[in-house]
Order: sequence, then C-alpha cells, then structure tokens
Amino acid sequence: AGRTTLQAPKRSQPLALVPMVTKTSTRAYSSELANALVEAGGQVGTGLATIGLAGAGVGIGTVFGSLITGVARNPSLRGQLFNYAILGFAFAEATGLFALMVAFMIRFT
Repeated sequence: AGRTTLQAPKRSQPLALVPMVTKTSTRAYSSELANALVEAGGQVGTGLATIGLAGAGVGIGTVFGSLITGVARNPSLRGQLFNYAILGFAFAEATGLFALMVAFMIRFT
C-alpha cells in the first residue's frame, strides 16, 4: 500500500540500508472532503492572484495614455516624457509579473 524508501541504519545495526515503508499521500489530510477543499481553495487563490494581471494592463494603458497627453500639450518635452513612460511601464509590468508568479506558485505547490 506504500512506497519503499531507504533509511540510514541506526548505530546498533550493521552498515546496511534498512527499507522503510512510507505513505504515498502528499497531503496531511485524512478525508477526501478536506483534500477537495484544499484543492478548491488553491483554484480560487490562483484566480484571485491573476487579478493583478488586469491591474498591470490598466497601469500600462494609463502610463502611455498620459504620455500621449503630455506630448500633445508640450511636444518639446517628448524625450523626457518618454523616459518617464518607460520607467512607469517597467514598474507596471513588474507588478503584473509578480502577480503571475504568485498565481503559479499557488497553483503548482
């Protein structure tokens, strides 16, 4: 019913590996209902963590929309505003990537 693993010998035993039977379950819960609830909680958590990706999209749109507005108001500041826009894009994209990383960590651990 279980998988055989090897255990280091105790000092009183000869120098040989002693087989030991362990459980194959990866969860510490005894009932099927508890396992189902843990799995459902992970699915919900993954879905909630992906909401951060929508926030990153909104942030990137806001950054470049503001860039267009700023250049339309004062075209001579185009280069400086573009540098600020790239910095804002990087911060918004990093936030989205962190949200994606958390979602994957919730899903696959």
